[in-house]
Amino acid sequence: MLLAVGCKSLKTITPTASIDTSLRSKRVQQQAETTALSFETLQWRGQATLDRGGKRQKISLTARLKQQHGIWLNGSVIVPLARVFITPNSLQFYEKINRQYATLDYKEVESLLGVTVDYATLENILTAKPVVPRALKRAKLSFTNDAYVFSYRRKGIVLQFVFDAAFRLVEQRLKSDKATLSVVYDNYKKIDGQWVPEQLRASFLGQTPTILTLHVKQTQLNTPVKMPFSIPEGYKPIPLP
Repeated sequence: MLLAVGCKSLKTITPTASIDTSLRSKRVQQQAETTALSFETLQWRGQATLDRGGKRQKISLTARLKQQHGIWLNGSVIVPLARVFITPNSLQFYEKINRQYATLDYKEVESLLGVTVDYATLENILTAKPVVPRALKRAKLSFTNDAYVFSYRRKGIVLQFVFDAAFRLVEQRLKSDKATLSVVYDNYKKIDGQWVPEQLRASFLGQTPTILTLHVKQTQLNTPVKMPFSIPEGYKPIPLP
């Protein structure tokens, strides 16, 4: 799941400017919205490392995103292992080793993870946008030496959004009484005048602690994408708790 470029000229840019503590909350939010990635389609290739329950697995990952339409993922280790297709209505995947598949709606995903998840949340995580945009508008602004920090609390949910001096999202956290999700964006590259996340670390502390690290090696922005997906014949449904 995450991002960088194919035939584009790339360079990593690290802002040297310090934050402006005189800015009001609304102004910082406006700057962050202007800086956020605007896209129709996004494609990338890279590597994913999954640490779950003390076990680590590395795979090569290809991702294709079409805004508000779908997220297509293909994982492989020399040969293809699994394919995922996420839409605003469901999450589908199959894996080739055991010839199994699953189709879930978001209520089922919530039951498995212990936190509310929808398509917009997943798309925002992958493209470095706040998981709950309306919460950012109501959040309280504070400052550190090098970051703008927005904090929001309501009904047992704690949200925090951290932006750097260039108004790029560098970390966001969501905490409930059941689970904690932390997403850190370690690096960005500028592609066609826009900041695109290059590395992401997502930590999920729930029933089974999970850490997903995504490192992007190649990205294409706003090019045509195809998202072929169908459950192969003979595959059996994965038994879910």
